[in-house]
Amino acid sequence: MKAKILNLDSSKARILLINTTPGLANSLRRAIIAEVPTFAVDEVVFYVNDTPFFDEYIAHRLAMVPLKTDLNIVKANPDRVVVLSFDRRAEEDFEVVYSGDLTSSDPLIVPAYDRIPIIKMRKGQRLRFEAIARLGRGKEHAKWQPAAAVGYTYFPVYRIRKESGCDLSPCEGCISEEDEYLIVEDFTKCEGCEDAIEGCKKEKPKSVEIAWREDWIILSYESTGSLTPEEIFLEAIAQLKSKFSEFLSKI
Repeated sequence: MKAKILNLDSSKARILLINTTPGLANSLRRAIIAEVPTFAVDEVVFYVNDTPFFDEYIAHRLAMVPLKTDLNIVKANPDRVVVLSFDRRAEEDFEVVYSGDLTSSDPLIVPAYDRIPIIKMRKGQRLRFEAIARLGRGKEHAKWQPAAAVGYTYFPVYRIRKESGCDLSPCEGCISEEDEYLIVEDFTKCEGCEDAIEGCKKEKPKSVEIAWREDWIILSYESTGSLTPEEIFLEAIAQLKSKFSEFLSKI
């Protein structure tokens, strides 16, 4: 199996898996969701809580805040514990407690985003707690999942009627002809081709037919912020390889 990056930014990835099977693609999808280790709040010790919010409610909100994870720490010390502390008495009529207000015992393990609201406090109310973060995996709880919207689809092969009049100039290098159709077997060869075809589908949906290559599969996902999309993909591959090796050693 080979992999080709179709789209990649700081939070999202879209990767083409070449010469693969749905079973292998789904194994990779499940590894991304369930096997990649990340930090998340697993226990909260409350010392003072004058707010109207129950301890359990605040603890749940804290657990769902994604924490940046350093995979070097994971490999060196999988039992590492990080404490996120907070202590404030509200001085304004309304004060919002954000994820960025938490103080971490490890500068490498901090909330992925600073502006995630946790609760509101009224003037005079005090909240003090220590949130204990541990390493875990998505198969144990969703709070440890490093990615969201993880899915895959077969690779499309487009047949576009010549009479459609669609502007396919970005696809000039990857078009072949067959009777009354223009065939695009691999839109990745031409920059902007996929967007041009999508525009044609919206304007004249009946002029575009789609077949699917079952040995080419597009995998897509969005990082929660705990790891970069690249780290998620590479660690999921590493976890799969480890499981395959273990399986082979036992048969």
